[in-house]
Amino acid sequence: MARKLKGHAFSIHRAYTVSEIADKLQVHRQTVLRWIRAGDLQPVDGSRPILIEGTTLKAYFATRQPKKQKCGVDEWFCMKCRTPRKAAFGEAEIVTANRVTCNVQALCEECATLMFRRFSHTDLPLLAASMTITAPHRLEHLKLCR
Repeated sequence: MARKLKGHAFSIHRAYTVSEIADKLQVHRQTVLRWIRAGDLQPVDGSRPILIEGTTLKAYFATRQPKKQKCGVDEWFCMKCRTPRKAAFGEAEIVTANRVTCNVQALCEECATLMFRRFSHTDLPLLAASMTITAPHRLEHLKLCR
């Protein structure tokens, strides 16, 4: 699994050498040099030691962060498709519940992967308006929550 690199470890008020960047990120020096050769990181000038400004590092790591995707009321995030998807056949099932929330599962309409999402009891009527919700007998009362 890929390591999440932390751009917040750098100050915008100073410049860093390749070795300092590699040490802070716990990556190899060649990795940092590869980023420079690829044009992702711009050094201060062409002289040695290679220095990279903190603002450049912060901007680079900000672009590497994945963009969060908001799901609509009737959408789940499919881990296989890596995007918000609607439930197949417009059906969902309440799996477990506590006093405030319940876990609802549905199948992805594209790849048929199980998707899970937690809903507040107050949001269930909104979900029920757009799709069919089923529940085990012990959780039937949740479908009628308002």
